Formats: sequence, structure tokens, C-alpha cells
Amino acid sequence: MSRKSERRKAAAAQRAAAAQAAATQTIQWRTTQETLAMAQISRTKLHHAAKAGTFPRPIKLGKKCVWIESEIKDWTMKKYNKQ
Repeated sequence: MSRKSERRKAAAAQRAAAAQAAATQTIQWRTTQETLAMAQISRTKLHHAAKAGTFPRPIKLGKKCVWIESEIKDWTMKKYNKQ
């Protein structure tokens, strides 16, 4: 077997493993109050930033809005790494 085909098989195996790991992760939802506490910003700034696209957009679940925890954490890390 050539090196090229071995590398392809190894890359395919890595992609398959990554896809399976991603499929088994659970998404953690955060309410508005929890999001405000995590992001340490006001409700007004939260909604303005989400509308402007500088903060992750909420997901509507009926009358409720929720945010994905990993997106909030990513935003927080980017915000504090810039300062």
C-alpha cells in the first residue's frame, strides 16, 4: 500500500472519529438570565449585540429564547482575549 493511500485512510479514520465525537456531544441551553450572568453584560447590550451579529443569536423555543452555552463561552473568550 502506498503512503498516499495510507494517509488518506488515516485522515478518513480521524474524520469519522471526530464526527462520532461531535454526534455524542450534548448541547447545553442557557436562559436569558444565565446568558447575562455568563457574558456579564446587560440585557439591552445582549439583544443589541445579537441583532448586530457581534453576539450569538438566540434560538426561539416557543415564547422563550435560549442560547447555546458553547457559543457564549467562545464569545467570552474572544472578548477577553482582545483586551
